[in-house]
Amino acid sequence: MERAYSRTRILVALGIILGLILVDHLNSPTFAFNSGQGNVQTALSQRDETACAPCGAPCPSTRN
Repeated sequence: MERAYSRTRILVALGIILGLILVDHLNSPTFAFNSGQGNVQTALSQRDETACAPCGAPCPSTRN
């Protein structure tokens, strides 16, 4: 009796499925947002250059 599958066919099919999942993941809006390319203001993209703290917080003397 001949086998219904071959190791090469299974590996090729799994590789194609993995490739499709990877392409879908890289093109998703969530991935773009998390990598800072989603055209949205994030904490890292809206830091104030004149701020005292590295996180962008205002100086205590300039707070109202």
